[in-house]
Amino acid sequence: MSKQFKITATAPTAYQYNSLSRFGMPIKKNGNGSFSSEQIFDSEEDAKAYLVERAERYYDEFEGQVDEHLQDIEKYGMLTIDAVTARIDEVENEY
Repeated sequence: MSKQFKITATAPTAYQYNSLSRFGMPIKKNGNGSFSSEQIFDSEEDAKAYLVERAERYYDEFEGQVDEHLQDIEKYGMLTIDAVTARIDEVENEY
């Protein structure tokens, strides 16, 4: 087994759908009306780099805000865009 890293994010209602879409991952609708996204990466560095790119793309239009979000990615492995937070979790790959 090898370790991989998964970014997951959930929008509790359709109202947060646009926030979820800013993460650029495939979105699926859940039975409870929420929406979720996830994407697997081979390393934590790759997952963090993906979130950094998303933070820079989104927060570039809000001057000065990107730095605090980059710190959250580095320290906690998470990024919040509007009302949706994506986080990195370590997962076991059975291959």
